[in-house]
Amino acid sequence: MLEDDQLLLLIEKLRYALACHIPAMKRRVTIQTGYGLLDFHGPQARKITALCEDLLRRQLQRLERKGGLRR
Repeated sequence: MLEDDQLLLLIEKLRYALACHIPAMKRRVTIQTGYGLLDFHGPQARKITALCEDLLRRQLQRLERKGGLRR
């Protein structure tokens, strides 16, 4: 079970990712694998970004509910 401080840190990291990383990803996404890098631009980057944003928002909501921090 996560302690309150750990939970708050995870929540802040998710909020930061949604505020800063997601907007930047709409232009370009680079995925690093064990075999190298994959670069996506334009429409492909926006599709990947939409999926990532949905996953991050769901994770944030779950953690906020767990910590009683729902905004």
